[in-house]
Amino acid sequence: MKDFYRIGATALALSVFLLSVLTVTTEPAFSDTKTYQKDLTRGLYQMVKKDYESAVASFTLVLRDNPNVYEAYLNRAAARSELKDYEGALADYDQAIKINPNVVESFIKRGELHAKQSEYPPAVEDYSQALRLSPKNTSALLNRGAAYKKIGDYQKAINDYSTALKLDPGSFDAIKERADCRALSNDLDGAIEDYEYLLKKNKSGATGLRFQLAEVQLKKGSKGSAEENFKQVIAYYSKNLKGSRKNGEYYLQRGLAYAQLGETDKAISDLQEASAWKADEATTRYHLGKLKLGKGDSKGAITDLSEAIRLNPKYSPALMDRAAAYVAQGEYINAQKDLDAALSGEKTAEGFYSRAMARMAIGDSSGAVSDIGEAKNFGAQYLANKKQQLQEAISAKEAKAEKDLALADMLEQAALIELAENSGDTAEALEKRALGIKEKQMSKNDPKLYYSYMMLGRVYLKKRQPTKAEALFRTAMAKLKNSADGTQKFAIFNLEDCAKVLINSSNQEEAGAILVDTRMARAVTGMNERAFTGDLSRKAERAIESFKKRKRAAQQEELAQQGGGAEPVVASRNIEEVAAAAIAPTQKTVNNKPIRDKWALIVGISNFKDSSINLHYCAKDAKDFYDFLVTEKNFAPDHVQLLTDSSATRANILSLLGNKWLPRVAEPDDLVVIYFSSHGSPSSLDVGGVNYLVAHDTDVNDLYVTGIAMQDLSRIIKERVHCDRVMVLLDACHSGNAAPSSKGLARAANVNVDNIVQGTGQLVLSSSSPEQRSWESKRYQGSVFTKHLIEGLRKNGKMTKLGEAFNYLNEEVQREVMRDRGVLQNPVMKSKWEGDELIIGVPPAHPIKGIGSIDLPDQPTSSTASSGDARKGIGGGEPRKGAKASSAKRAR
Repeated sequence: MKDFYRIGATALALSVFLLSVLTVTTEPAFSDTKTYQKDLTRGLYQMVKKDYESAVASFTLVLRDNPNVYEAYLNRAAARSELKDYEGALADYDQAIKINPNVVESFIKRGELHAKQSEYPPAVEDYSQALRLSPKNTSALLNRGAAYKKIGDYQKAINDYSTALKLDPGSFDAIKERADCRALSNDLDGAIEDYEYLLKKNKSGATGLRFQLAEVQLKKGSKGSAEENFKQVIAYYSKNLKGSRKNGEYYLQRGLAYAQLGETDKAISDLQEASAWKADEATTRYHLGKLKLGKGDSKGAITDLSEAIRLNPKYSPALMDRAAAYVAQGEYINAQKDLDAALSGEKTAEGFYSRAMARMAIGDSSGAVSDIGEAKNFGAQYLANKKQQLQEAISAKEAKAEKDLALADMLEQAALIELAENSGDTAEALEKRALGIKEKQMSKNDPKLYYSYMMLGRVYLKKRQPTKAEALFRTAMAKLKNSADGTQKFAIFNLEDCAKVLINSSNQEEAGAILVDTRMARAVTGMNERAFTGDLSRKAERAIESFKKRKRAAQQEELAQQGGGAEPVVASRNIEEVAAAAIAPTQKTVNNKPIRDKWALIVGISNFKDSSINLHYCAKDAKDFYDFLVTEKNFAPDHVQLLTDSSATRANILSLLGNKWLPRVAEPDDLVVIYFSSHGSPSSLDVGGVNYLVAHDTDVNDLYVTGIAMQDLSRIIKERVHCDRVMVLLDACHSGNAAPSSKGLARAANVNVDNIVQGTGQLVLSSSSPEQRSWESKRYQGSVFTKHLIEGLRKNGKMTKLGEAFNYLNEEVQREVMRDRGVLQNPVMKSKWEGDELIIGVPPAHPIKGIGSIDLPDQPTSSTASSGDARKGIGGGEPRKGAKASSAKRAR
């Protein structure tokens, strides 16, 4: 039975775990002064009687007039969970915790609800919250251990079970679960020690424990000990088969023991006997099918597994194994259907991984990439184990010089895992190796060749190289146009994912060009699967309209040229040429040079001259970013200038940017970082349709005179800052409209850490797309963008590449803002870059001293000293800590 909750000193009186206490309680234990106690008591009794609908009504009656009674929320959550109203139950647990966040059982119960729905990461978080409140709570430890086990993080599970055993040394469950996790994590000696201890202490369940002990011994290579234990298991069941009412179960267990000894025929015979005795139980047919699958009889396995699924349609292991049998038969569509069904029940890393591989086999690289990401979310350790197994299998193939299609498949699977780990360069190298093998051994008309084109396209999409990705996807769409199995749709899905990336990076016309073609392809095939909806659909329409406008303008220009006798302009490249360039091995550019020195201008404004537009944490964000660059990214303190609050006037910003500082210190081979955290104005506020950054003294009613036009920002950087590498970071709403200068994009191969060289050009990284707001966090003091930007740039230490940081930033910002505010915030990176990808933490090759203090047009007022002394920052000293925050809460 479940736990229920009540108020007062006798809070356990009606607990279902202590039902005996309930039965002797004849009087309500509540004070008559609390009018809701009668309804709460009635609800508890209804729970005991399993009248859950009436219980929900009673607890709702309590909450109608007493909305802060957290016990009523807890008990209503328990009742709703029994009625399988999991969404309502979760909402009640959330509210109970909001009212009283110090109740251990609230977190445990919410964790159990998450686990019941196979939502293990949030379950872990809830159990961790419970343990923060009560570190010796064995229930929370055991539950968290079980959740870690489901995720595949066996070591953390082992740690929790070990801690539980210190509190309760005789806990059978803790020792048994720890033994299982040790076996799964290849701590075979530890697992054997635990199983042997249990065998000594638990004679009644000795046969089952002996079986598991023998499995681990066999895995360790202790064949003699394992065989002896399996023989004891077989002897026990053989002895008890005669005259037993458990014949079916005994045949099943003996058959499984025979299977472990490699006596397959005897195992199958016993399992068939077990199936005859237990014709209505799915378990026996499942094990029979699994045994046939292991023997290589995939057709026979499908028959038995199908019967198991008929008896239990939600039997996840049977669905998983039948999917494997279908894969062995080459029936990938059926395999995916089984995996879909398995994952609709219990979501596991193994399930998502298996479906990812099935999807990749049928060309659904978009779905495969999504599933492999989910596999990592549900079990990072499981995915790490799979990666290790693949690496070993690839090495074994290469050692034998076997460059066959099987090796190509392994390389492709390894590339997919690397994508989940955001290792774009490694994924690209693996996929190109796989494609090289396939191009030599496959016909040019083989659809599977173009599945690999799409997979390589996904790699380029992850690396934010949509032009290369688009070329590969378009080639695949053309080659798969007449495929009998309808796999052209996967090329369409990939192209539309490419369009999403272009839309989020404000490349509307390029996205529209793709969407016009995919819309036509959808219309021809009558396909509605994975169609854009909601806000994304509206964005797609705007992109298509932008493309049409450009096309009309180009047609008019062409007509004018033809009228004047000129040759028509050739505006496009053969798509197969672009695809060929994408597939070709990456060539190093000649634009790589060491970073000579590094400079940064950092601006953050929380308190404005017009106090009605004050923000909370912009000044703090700027100080945090200043500290990050100086302490972690090899920026000298006298090379970083910080302007906050009243020191961040329009005149001071433009003076440092275009006159008194950056133009005097930055040289062509340097790196300049410009960070701006403030308001950004939408173009609709200006009669000319211009976007502005808001300085401390900006008048929002006169932006043209008092604001900093974003277009001017790009012009000043281009004309006044004589540096080939500039990165602009804009943490302001409407910052997605900033435009970088026009330099070609090219990225070369891996960076040599011993002799760092960098590409050249201009990068603009903004906190949101043009139509979105950039939000300050509800969880901590600071901007969502800046926090995750710093975390992303820390991802791989000082040598973190900007692309790696952006991938992390993009995912985390979207996730936090959607969860906390229910809206989208998509960071945007616009890149006009040549050469190797930027690593801002690389030490400067030839640093020089700063130029000392600078006289600014506007000196900061004393009222903002707590935001950091701008004159000290400008003079090369470190500013004082602390950022004064306004009371206003708003989006930037």
